Amino acid sequence: MTTIDEPMQVIQLSDAKHLTAEILPFGAIIKSIKFKNQEMTLSVDDPHYYLQNPFYLGATVGRYANRIAEGRFTLAGTDYQLDKNNGPNSLHGGVKGFNKVQWQVIQQTDSEVELYYCSEDGEQGFPGQLKVWQTITAENGRLSLKFKATCNKETLVNFTNHCYFNLEGSDTIANHLLQVNATHYLPINEHSIPLGEPAPVANSCFDFIKPKLVKDALSQSDTQLGAANGLDHCYVFENDNRLHIMATLMSQQSGISLTLLSTQPGMQLYTANFVSDPFKPRQALCLEAQNWPDAPNRENYPKANLFPDEEYSQVIIYAFS
Repeated sequence: MTTIDEPMQVIQLSDAKHLTAEILPFGAIIKSIKFKNQEMTLSVDDPHYYLQNPFYLGATVGRYANRIAEGRFTLAGTDYQLDKNNGPNSLHGGVKGFNKVQWQVIQQTDSEVELYYCSEDGEQGFPGQLKVWQTITAENGRLSLKFKATCNKETLVNFTNHCYFNLEGSDTIANHLLQVNATHYLPINEHSIPLGEPAPVANSCFDFIKPKLVKDALSQSDTQLGAANGLDHCYVFENDNRLHIMATLMSQQSGISLTLLSTQPGMQLYTANFVSDPFKPRQALCLEAQNWPDAPNRENYPKANLFPDEEYSQVIIYAFS
C-alpha cells in the first residue's frame, strides 16, 4: 500500500502534437490533461493530494462506479452487503475502491501506458477475483482508455473515469456549451438512486440534444435539480457495445471542444455540485461513461455481472480539438 512518505510516480504521455497527460499508477488517476498547453481538468500540482482525493479527481472508479442502493445486491442466489460510504448507498466501489489502490505498470512508451490491478475475492465486499487491465493512449488529440477484465467467479463490473473538465481554466462551468446525444435520462430519488424507467429529456433542463449553456440548464426550476443539488444524472444510450459519440463540451472563450466517445450504455453528467477547496462547486463537470446506477438490482437495466468465461471490454475516448 502506498503511504504518504513514498514518492508518487507521475507518468507523462504525449501525442507529440498538442495533447499531453499525466498519469498516476496510484488509483490509475489521470492527474492532468493539457491541450495546446492549456489545462483541461481540475488538477492539483502535488501528487500526494491524490492519496486522499475526496472528489475522485481523474480517478479510475471501480469495482462498481456510481451507486448501489443500500449497498446490497444478489448474485447466483447469494446476498452481498457492501460498505455504505454515500449515505445509505455504496458509491464508486466503496471506501477503498480502485481509486485508492496501487496499479502495476505493465508497459510504457512516450504515448501509452498499460496498468494492471488484481482485486481479490471479497475485496470491499465484492465476490470473485477480478483481474483488470487499463491501457491509456495519447494519439492525435485523443486520450483513449481501454478497459479489460476477467474473473474467476460471477461478480459485478462497472468502470469509469472521473475527470472534471473545464476547457478554459475559469472558476465556473456555467458558460460552457454542452451537447448530449441522448433522448432519455434516469430520474433519481433523494438518495440519488434511479426511480425506475428512463424519462425523456424533451422540454426539461436535461435536454442537451442541441448545444446549450450549462448555466441555462442549472437555472431552470426542476425537482430533479434539487434532488442532486444540480446535475448528477445518468443519460442512457444503446446497450450494443458500439462506440457512440455521447457528448461534446465546448468553450467559446478558449475555442476548445471535447468530445466523449464510449462503448458504455450510460453517461453520468455531474456538475461538481459538492466540490470544495481547493476548487469551487460547479467549477467543472464530469462526463462519466459507465453502466447505469444500481443496475445490479434492476432486471431491465444493462447487465452489470461478469462470468468466468467472459471478458469485460469497454472504451472511453476524450477527443480534443
